Amino acid sequence: MNLPLIYRGIAAVAWAALALPVCAIEDRADIDPSDPLKAGQRVTWKATLSRYRDTASGFATDVNLRGNKDAVTFWLGDYKDPKGAGQFRAGLEKAVPMGAWGRTVWSAQAASGGFMGWSLTWDGRRESSAGWAPLLGIGRTNTRPYVNLNFDPNDSVMAGVTYARGSGGMVTAYQIRDDRLGTGQRVSHLVWRGPIGDGRVTVDAFTRSGATEAGAPRFRGYGLTSTLDVGPRFIRLGWDGRANYTPSNVARVSVGQRF
Repeated sequence: MNLPLIYRGIAAVAWAALALPVCAIEDRADIDPSDPLKAGQRVTWKATLSRYRDTASGFATDVNLRGNKDAVTFWLGDYKDPKGAGQFRAGLEKAVPMGAWGRTVWSAQAASGGFMGWSLTWDGRRESSAGWAPLLGIGRTNTRPYVNLNFDPNDSVMAGVTYARGSGGMVTAYQIRDDRLGTGQRVSHLVWRGPIGDGRVTVDAFTRSGATEAGAPRFRGYGLTSTLDVGPRFIRLGWDGRANYTPSNVARVSVGQRF
């Protein structure tokens, strides 16, 4: 794999997208936090190219551009399946500080095909503080078709805890479960993020169970995603067992660049 060539391709896609009215993190538990602004920077950008291999349907590709400015994060993405069909999505997220109570994070997302959704998360952890903190959230959509690339149910509630150490490492345990559509979908995550050398590692182990819709066969699967950040670049490897509550298993490789 020619990584420098891939990075140049990602950067080209990202710069071409700057003129679009884009809008945020698709990560309700904030296990992949936004980058702080550097001196003289108005917006920080992160571009990601992902390749998925579904054991049932073959290879798919997703290009994602994420940016953040102060307490606002925005993103756009374009997914293409093995047959060339796809979905374009865009979103916006805003964090609202609550002092000693942590913060709330509001997000909204829209996608081609008429999909719309929103989520609200309360993160009880104060910025850079150590110790335990609660994590609660809710998400809702208009139930239109949507390519779910995080494989967690969207119409759902979330509950969990975080434990942060002063050295910068953090553990997050949480569960997201369907509370609206009767699918029984639930995903339990255990995430560790911490420094390693000059970089950072994030490991997300999870288990899922449920059905695609009420009354459909139920599936149970396990998965693991690992991300290594070194400087402005990162690589992510993932395995999703019984992805989206089907017999399929999905392997993922993502590479990206911050700028």
